[in-house]
Amino acid sequence: MNAATTSLLDQAQAATHHSLAILQNVAVRINGACNESQPGPIAARLLERFHTGVHTLDIAFCPHLTATTPQPAFWVPYAAGLIRCPACMSRRLHRSLKGTETHRCDNCRRRAVTIHVYGVQIPAVVLELSDRAVSLPPVQIHFGLCPPCKQIDQQPVKATA
Repeated sequence: MNAATTSLLDQAQAATHHSLAILQNVAVRINGACNESQPGPIAARLLERFHTGVHTLDIAFCPHLTATTPQPAFWVPYAAGLIRCPACMSRRLHRSLKGTETHRCDNCRRRAVTIHVYGVQIPAVVLELSDRAVSLPPVQIHFGLCPPCKQIDQQPVKATA
């Protein structure tokens, strides 16, 4: 491993820690808590949707995210076509707060008075290629569930054979 790859690994690790601090701050602001847990069936389906979208290139990165300067990034199911940098995510949230997404379930899409907010952290990844190293940013996936969907999501995911 060369010095540039080591440096990028350090930056990616710092970006992952910064992203986790942001997630913890969000949890505190909404009177929630951060903990490690297995995703329920709805969260697992949203994670699969994200994974598939990235691999099929249906989800793009905003132009402020680069492969050589890792920083926290964000993805939300209601605006699923783009992984956003902090500034772009902030602008997206301000638009969302003015619209109907604030009280809409990201699973069933129904409006609800109470929406339970969840966040999932995916750490940064560094790939060492033959001629250089590149990084995928740490990504936070934020989603909200109505009470009935929250109930469903608390059930364990059934193993597939």
